[in-house]
Amino acid sequence: MKRVVTLLSVVVLIAAQSVAQEHPEHPQNKKVEKKGYSIDDLESAIKAAIAAQEKDGVYKLFDKPENKTWDLKLDHVHRERLSRLDEKTYFACTDFKSGDGQTVDVDFFMKDDGNKLVMDDATIHKVDGKPRYNWEEKDGFWKRVPVNG
Repeated sequence: MKRVVTLLSVVVLIAAQSVAQEHPEHPQNKKVEKKGYSIDDLESAIKAAIAAQEKDGVYKLFDKPENKTWDLKLDHVHRERLSRLDEKTYFACTDFKSGDGQTVDVDFFMKDDGNKLVMDDATIHKVDGKPRYNWEEKDGFWKRVPVNG
């Protein structure tokens, strides 16, 4: 059973990478495990960082461009979008649902503090599918770039 799950995971990752190479909207996870953090480690660190900041089950995130605070509930962490951005920074894409039913895609940036991953930043990538920035690979690492058009 474990082999089947592993094989299916590899197939899904390969398919996701081939689709994402045409129009990457998020970094891909090919660099995550080089430093010793697994996808499970990164997902757990993201969920723990979110839970630590929740109040009454709601994650509050200030949106500077809109000058408002979102009340959000975690829908899921995109395991296929967990990546390494530089030597100490890791990335995870998450989807939240707002109190008014909107889908808010939040990108979390985690830093390796030498012992564990800690949240460094959280930015709103998309609201209801409309991106505020995109991603581009450069020299083996992913960088944020402006939305074209």
